[in-house]
Amino acid sequence: MRRLFLLGIITITIGFTQLALSQETAFNRVSSTLSGGSGLFTTQSINTLAPGRLEVGLGLSYEDGNHKTLGDLTIPKLSSTVTVGLSPNIEASAQIPYFLNLKVGNDTESSIGEINLSVKWRLMEASTDLNFPGFAFHLTAFLPTGGDKSKGTAKLESWGAQLLLVSSAEAEVGLPDMHVLVGFYADGGVYIQDTGETTEDNTGILDLGILVPLSEAKEIQLIIEANARVKQELLLERQYAALMGGIRYIKRHIALNAGWQHRINQSPLEDSDRLIFYGSYFF
Repeated sequence: MRRLFLLGIITITIGFTQLALSQETAFNRVSSTLSGGSGLFTTQSINTLAPGRLEVGLGLSYEDGNHKTLGDLTIPKLSSTVTVGLSPNIEASAQIPYFLNLKVGNDTESSIGEINLSVKWRLMEASTDLNFPGFAFHLTAFLPTGGDKSKGTAKLESWGAQLLLVSSAEAEVGLPDMHVLVGFYADGGVYIQDTGETTEDNTGILDLGILVPLSEAKEIQLIIEANARVKQELLLERQYAALMGGIRYIKRHIALNAGWQHRINQSPLEDSDRLIFYGSYFF
């Protein structure tokens, strides 16, 4: 786990040090993440939708693993997301997750998950002239709208909140005989939830990501991420380190995403894999 994130931090650092001093670079558009808000698959970006613009998305993730005590786990989850631009540097999003025939051992469960509401505020633009990334805050509130804690489809008693500091930049990275446009993304923060006891649980969050266009028009994009959750002790999702790769196809009105994530160090869950598919439409 330490080696994985040391490599990620080194990669991000090298990318920032190679920012072109005088070139303007920009991706056509950044789509929403799995949890809402513009970014990669999991990693947030400082990007926000333009005022009045709307993005509606539908995603499906499927995780296959094994719990050392409970047995086999299959976690198919459907997520519907709406993101809207409120001002030139603020966007808001809402998401409704739904578990489809979740299997834990011999038990199955289908249930709505916990609705989350988010707002992102970009407080500083990235500067290619100064070789400096931009920054944003991303705040999410989780509502206890359904599910069963004993089966893993719910985790809250009354509330949950997540706060992330987000940083990202775009750069022309110099390679022999060519320059490649690369986006560098990072977020880190904490998730806090009411456990129904005298104290709250908190989870540390760290995400690092890179986005590389694979076509001249930037319509096809390669996404690579490293993710970690620390002190997370949910039934279906323990603390973990993960590496994720995927492809995004994005045009004026649509974005299609397909990815794969491998998670490790999440005892008593064994290493697991998660497949991700989602698309969105821009209005």
